[in-house]
Amino acid sequence: MPALLALNLDLRDEYIADCRTGLRRWNRVLEEHGIDFRLRLPHPGFNRRVGLTAGHHVTPDGTIVDEATWEASRDLWLPTAEDLAFVRWLMRPVYERGKIASWVAPPVNGINGKPFDYEYVRLV
Repeated sequence: MPALLALNLDLRDEYIADCRTGLRRWNRVLEEHGIDFRLRLPHPGFNRRVGLTAGHHVTPDGTIVDEATWEASRDLWLPTAEDLAFVRWLMRPVYERGKIASWVAPPVNGINGKPFDYEYVRLV
């Protein structure tokens, strides 16, 4: 196996392990709040266009399906054009000092003890 491919696989495995740790933490929070839903990672081959699963249609649970099955279900697994338009609508920048985008929770305090509305960056 070429060294670069081996390194890439190792880094991907580490990334997946890190994501698993985060999901365990989020699932614990969901459980503590009585929410009967759990987050899970998709199969590593899901929606990949490179590597061993390139050219195959792999579902989030790891099932290899034909193109017709993939196309019939892709909007259940991946963001739709409407989903992406909604995210673009949400992601409007806010440049006014002391204001924050509506989709971001405000910080408890500022950086280095400064107030939240401190002028950290001057936009010219």
